[in-house]
Amino acid sequence: MKKSLLLAVSLLVLFAATGSAFAQSTNRDHPTPFTSDEIKGELKGEEIEYFYSFTAGPGEVTLTVDVKSSDGTTGTAFELLDSDANKVLICCEYAQADSTGTSGRDVKSIKLGKGQTVILHLTPFKYGTGTYRVRISGAVALAEHGQR
Repeated sequence: MKKSLLLAVSLLVLFAATGSAFAQSTNRDHPTPFTSDEIKGELKGEEIEYFYSFTAGPGEVTLTVDVKSSDGTTGTAFELLDSDANKVLICCEYAQADSTGTSGRDVKSIKLGKGQTVILHLTPFKYGTGTYRVRISGAVALAEHGQR
């Protein structure tokens, strides 16, 4: 009984500690809600897409995307979409680090006339490795922790 309880508690702690690593949705129809004003991730030189959602507006919303290279040129493309992911609100942007050890940043803002759910679509480059960080600021409302 004690071993079972200890195992269950250990697994719970493990899942809690690594939960953010599994929090990145690759499904456009089920984006990961922002629960903080920033997200971080790794650039692995893989072909993948990530989707995040948050409530934006009315007012100005700013996205700040930073990348840091650990091997070669790398970066991530990003766009902001409406809640159905079919209308582009901010299009075809990217942050790029040009060589090993360098960083890059792109800052984009949009003024929204009404409050609405939006989707951030990230597409890391298929080459180079490093890290990224996306911060959202302005007229935004974040999901509560544990909500999905």
